[in-house]
Formats: sequence, structure tokens, C-alpha cells
Amino acid sequence: MKTKTIAYLDKAGKSECPQCLAAAAKRAAELKLSCAVVASASGKTALELARALRKAGSRAKVVGVGYSAEFAAKWGRLEPRFTREAEKLGAVFIKGGHAMGGINTAIEKKFGGVPPNKLVASTYYTLGQGFKVAVEVALMAADQGAVPLAKETLALGGTGEGADTALVLSPVCSTDFFGLKIHEIVCMPR
Repeated sequence: MKTKTIAYLDKAGKSECPQCLAAAAKRAAELKLSCAVVASASGKTALELARALRKAGSRAKVVGVGYSAEFAAKWGRLEPRFTREAEKLGAVFIKGGHAMGGINTAIEKKFGGVPPNKLVASTYYTLGQGFKVAVEVALMAADQGAVPLAKETLALGGTGEGADTALVLSPVCSTDFFGLKIHEIVCMPR
């Protein structure tokens, strides 16, 4: 048996982002993780994560996940002022549709019929919006080949802006959703 501490943040949202990034970077260094995936509408959170990882002594590659065109028009696009700096630290960026829509194939394979993707997303929301987003961006990055499949990876998501949840998980493509394994909760809001 192993004992590990989970960092519980005071609240959800961007004000907790520095603490979340520090806890995530520390754990990535301890586990010698090679990859970290993070929701990042503008690229700013991905840049901040890359900096936190380097400060903690981790060389993990950062994959920043931005919105698809439809959602970027509403909620913001990747901004070159952030992405260029992050890319200098080895980060890469992808954009895509929300994977909680794409997991329909996995649900259909496993259960048949019309898949209730909203039920899956809502179930993750019981652990917080950042938790659902961290899982979702890991699926999206796996779908695009940006993270290694079934290899422990750091995944971060947030509530609105920034990151407030960090997980260690083994990503799979959304069509293999039920093979995704969450190994650790590094931090999350109470």
C-alpha cells in the first residue's frame, strides 16, 4: 500500500491555478512523467504549466488543448503571444471538439443503442468541472495522437479559466473510453 497526499484547493476557479500547477508539476517530477495535457483556451495555462514543470525539474512535454472552431468563437482562441512562448519550452497545441461527445462510440460498443454522453459528462461533474475537463482533454489529445496511449500522463482541467484539478491517468482514444484509468488525484477543489 502507498500513501499519498491530495492537495485540496480552497475553491474552484482560476484563483487556485498557481497552487494547482505547483502541485501538478511537483508530482510530475516525482513520477518522472513524460507528458502533461492541459485545457488551455488561450494557451496561457499551458505556458504556465510548462514553466511550473521546468521549475520543478520535470521535462514533461506539455500538450495544450484549445477549443474547436465552434467553441473558440464563443470562448476564445489560442493566442500566439502565449503559444509561441510555450512552444519554446517544448509545448505543442491541438484543437478539437469535446470528447464527451466522441465517447458515444465507446458507449455504443459497450452498451448498444443511443449513447447517453451527457450522463457521462454529468457523472464526472459530480467531482467538479475541472475533473471532467481533465479527463476530456486527455481523451482529445489521445484521439489526435498527441499523448502516448495507456502511459501515465498528467491531465489538468479547470472551472472557467486556469486549472484547478490535476490527475495522473493513462489516456486512451475516446472510442476506447472504458479503458481510461485514473491513477491519482493530485489536486482538486473542495
